[in-house]
Amino acid sequence: MSVPEQPPAKVVVEPVNSRSSVESVAVNFSYLTSPSILATSLQNGRYGRFSIFASHPLDVFSLNRLGPMCPLEALAKRVSRYPSTYEAGYGLPFVGGWIGFLAYEGGLVTERIEPTTVRDVPLPVLRFCLYDAAAVYDHQARQWYLTAVDWPRPLAGRRPPVSTRLAALRNRLESAPNLDPTDPPPRPATSPPTPNMSHEEYLAKVDRAKRYITAGDIYQVNLTQRFTVRTSASPAAIWQRLCRSSPSPYSALLLWDNAAILCSSPELFLELRDRHVVTRPIKGTRPRVGDPRLDKGNRRELAESEKDRAELTMIIDLLRNDLGRVCSFGTVGVTCAGQIEEHPTVFHRVATIEGDLAHQHRWVDLLRAAFPGGSVTGAPKIRAIQIIDELEPTTRGVYCGSIGLIGLDGSMSMNIAIRTMVQLDGVVHMYAGGAIVADSTPEDEYDEIIAKATGMFRALDCQAPSVSRLPEEVTIP
Repeated sequence: MSVPEQPPAKVVVEPVNSRSSVESVAVNFSYLTSPSILATSLQNGRYGRFSIFASHPLDVFSLNRLGPMCPLEALAKRVSRYPSTYEAGYGLPFVGGWIGFLAYEGGLVTERIEPTTVRDVPLPVLRFCLYDAAAVYDHQARQWYLTAVDWPRPLAGRRPPVSTRLAALRNRLESAPNLDPTDPPPRPATSPPTPNMSHEEYLAKVDRAKRYITAGDIYQVNLTQRFTVRTSASPAAIWQRLCRSSPSPYSALLLWDNAAILCSSPELFLELRDRHVVTRPIKGTRPRVGDPRLDKGNRRELAESEKDRAELTMIIDLLRNDLGRVCSFGTVGVTCAGQIEEHPTVFHRVATIEGDLAHQHRWVDLLRAAFPGGSVTGAPKIRAIQIIDELEPTTRGVYCGSIGLIGLDGSMSMNIAIRTMVQLDGVVHMYAGGAIVADSTPEDEYDEIIAKATGMFRALDCQAPSVSRLPEEVTIP
């Protein structure tokens, strides 16, 4: 059904007084129909300010396999069936729209690359749900808001009235369990992790990647690994532990049928608001071990590392080029060439690139121009993607793809889906990776991916593979 002639939909926003915590509301929503949670468990200035909770979607768009049509074009076609919304006020990032994910392989069609890796985790290539009611928490103002879309006809006849949807949201806030933030979630029983390649195989892949760099094929490539465990724990319980052990500004919990995506990403891929674009790539990681002296040394080492600085500079140039394809001439610029950010288990080097989307383009053009993100491919991007397909044994799926929202107001906010787990019928797959450059050391690269996965291993209460500098175990508060 196409509705291009319909007037824009109206949005109702209602501030509410509630003492319910984000964690307790997330647990409450996890029992509902097809819930999507985009939450902040670690604020970073203006980034990661809001948490969003939605369920009972009006529409679900899912592609199970790659086909002749670009997944992004297929998604844009479905999104265009629905009216846009008026400005709702309050500065909220979501007042109705689509929440979901795009798998890494979903962006390869745009580059005419057909993946040859084994697809052994049966997740969709793309899945987005249209929500016309949501609870939004502003962490900075410590204020809850309820939002609902007041659809024009004939859509209005397909949904409960706005007052009914707002009342249901209010009840979900009020009925949220009173969770004690100092009380640790139950420890899940899990099997030891099984990697999709052995330690020796991974080291050999790093060496192979370095030979490509020496030959001049690429400057860097992102090589990733997957670990699999069995567990009896619920997705909500694991996600609680993940957000406590590895808090981040771009966490997500998506649930449907027997599937769950659990993400604790520190990286903003694309933010589009009022036609202004922001991307914040991460390159360079050092572990945090909880010892002030050692952590200070690791932070200083990252700040002074020419290797890590060069890695990030390459990705900055790549992303400037990606944004330049759809942004107005002269508006793309680097507002921060690399700052050190502190996370509970690691230090990261992060850059910020901004621009203004050209008037003839919209969210889908921006996503198509930049996806998959350069920080999880390498440079040059197309050749790096081809080498990733050769070296990695299994598909990445949602990992290194993107999770986030596409608003009915034309806005968009998508993360890079790192620090991500997929749970299917009691089996959890978790992923980690890192950039390989000319002077990479295979053992150090392996240590880095284990450091990045530390929060996930802790969330699952399973023993991580041993490395030379794995952070010490900490208690989850």
